[in-house]
Order: sequence, then structure tokens, then C-alpha cells
Amino acid sequence: MTWRYATRLFLVIAVIVAGAVAWNVTTPDRPVAYIVPADSLQCSIPFPDRYFGVDSDATVPMDFEPVAAVTCDSFLGEEGAADRTVGYSEHRWEGDFSDAIGLLNRRSEHPTWFPDSCADDYSLAVLQEFWLIDHRGRAVRPGFPLNSCGRPKPGGLNAITELTEVRRIEHRALLSNDQIRTFFGCLPVYAPPQIGSTQPVALSVIGSWFCRFDSQRFVGARPIATSLSLKTLPLASPCDEAPTTVAAMRYSDADSYDQLLTVELDGCRRVIPDGHAPLQASAEILSEFR
Repeated sequence: MTWRYATRLFLVIAVIVAGAVAWNVTTPDRPVAYIVPADSLQCSIPFPDRYFGVDSDATVPMDFEPVAAVTCDSFLGEEGAADRTVGYSEHRWEGDFSDAIGLLNRRSEHPTWFPDSCADDYSLAVLQEFWLIDHRGRAVRPGFPLNSCGRPKPGGLNAITELTEVRRIEHRALLSNDQIRTFFGCLPVYAPPQIGSTQPVALSVIGSWFCRFDSQRFVGARPIATSLSLKTLPLASPCDEAPTTVAAMRYSDADSYDQLLTVELDGCRRVIPDGHAPLQASAEILSEFR
């Protein structure tokens, strides 16, 4: 190897190393989270469009030493109550936060040169709202470092939820009729079924929740355990016995979409797709609504 060749090789290596160092040193700066009174923070109702009022990539201040963390459920509970409220929980965690802070304060990555590869990035989970609390009753709401696709790295939050949960508080959110329709797929206002004469074709249930009514009064929204199969139900026999308890869902068939489906839980015990002839409910179908 000649001296000139060795010099050129050294210069090439030096340029590569300098470029790599500069690439890492110049990773995007992240702002520092503001310190606020802990009692000024509360869990947001987990609606899809909620806004936490926090810089999504802020870091934990270097001199902030947390003794606890609070996380908030990302989703409302599975059941709506008769008063139109739905539960969600606030969780308090305690323990050693050093790993969590290290993960939360990592540098964000440079944007990828190959954005098409981000189609295979599955880090799109709905992350819990959270904040850290120190022994002086102060709090910070940090964000997350971002990966090369611009999506948050949730490792710090995962480390928090691996600590000891010392308290859980349930909150209740009052929903409007439209919000209940959005979350549970049924309206909490009783509507009498519209009985037709034609047999439904390719009948299928929309969603996995139903609204329950006693004497036409809304008493809650609940999930059903399994997917309902209505294709084999026979036409119902003539019956005039009025039900006192019904379940209401939505259905689609070959001719329509998002129509009312009423299940009589007593009385004639029929399944009535609006605009079609009633079907006779089976014991298996009725058991899903108990």
C-alpha cells in the first residue's frame, strides 16, 4: 500500500466517520416539558378527538425527580349505564422511574430517506395520557421520542406501567345520544320496530353492542359475547304478546344498511329487522342479551 493510497483511504474513512457523528449529533432537538402543579391536571375523557394540551415530544426536565406517575385509560369502558354515563379509570404508579425517564428522554430519529417503508410501521396504538409527579406536588407531561417515520416510541410509557399500581380511580363520563350511538352503535331512545312482510336476505348484525330497554326505558348499553348468526332463524309465528324488555342493535342485509334490529327478550321473543317479517329468536340468541 503506497503512502498516497493510504492517505486517500484515511481521508475517506474520516469523512464517513465525521458524517456519522454529525448525523447522530444533529438529531432533532426536543423541547423540555413545563413543570405545573400536579393538582392542575386531570384525565381527559377518552373521546377520539381529545387533546391533551401537551407538546407531544417534550422531555422530562433534568432536575425533575418523579416519585409517582398517573396514566389515564385511552378508551371508555365497555358498558353504558342507564344514566348515560360510561366509566374510564385513572391509575397511579410508584417505583423506580430511572428506566422510564431514560426511555422518555431518548433522542428522536432523523426522518427516513425511504418514507414508503413507513407503511409497514405498526406503532400506531392509541397511547395513554400520562404525567409524572415529584415529592413537591409538581408535575410534568412529557411526550415521546419519534422514530424515523415520525411516530412515537412508547417504551417510556411501557416502563411506567410495569411499576407498582398503587391506586385506581374510576371516573364517569356523561354521553349524549349521538355519542352513545357512535361508541355503542345503538340509540338510547326507544323506537318501536317497523314490521314488514318480506323475509330478510343475507341478514347480518352491525357491531357488538346493544341498547337494552325495560318498558321502553333505556337501562344501558352492553357488549354481546359472540357474533350473532341470524341466517338460520325461521319466520316467527303470529303473536300479539307485547314485550317488556327488548334489545336494539343495527343490521344490514341485501337491500339496506344500518337499520334498526329489535330483539324481544320476553313476550313473543322475536327478532325484528325493520321493514321485514319477524324471525323467531332461538334460546342461543336470547342468551346473548341476558
